[in-house]
Amino acid sequence: FGSADFHDNNAGWSEFDIYKTTLVSNATGSFEGVDVTAPSSVSKMGAVITYEETGTNVLNTDIVMKLSADSGSNFTTATLEALPDFASGVKCAKISDISVTPGTACTYQLNFANQSAGVKEAKITGVALTF
Repeated sequence: FGSADFHDNNAGWSEFDIYKTTLVSNATGSFEGVDVTAPSSVSKMGAVITYEETGTNVLNTDIVMKLSADSGSNFTTATLEALPDFASGVKCAKISDISVTPGTACTYQLNFANQSAGVKEAKITGVALTF
């Protein structure tokens, strides 16, 4: 992904975490990333995620992403937009720039709903924040 995929020409991969967790029996769940320190205060953020799934997860319903630039004190719910598959079996989605409470400690929260072992499972394989 180049910076042309985002509205900010200075955007880039600022974080890439790999998560290999599988929901076993929980219908809902969430996790937060660690803070990434921006070089100066940011008020707009974006993101790209890659994920694998069993069944079909609906973006913004079954997988919801929130962004924060103030270490998670204020999360803003973003709209995930589907992108072409990253690789065979690996889906990709993005968040275009959204306004967030200004700060330098950028992070994210991913929330899951309607998960069921073997029926509908979302496995996040990568997260990149842009700011």
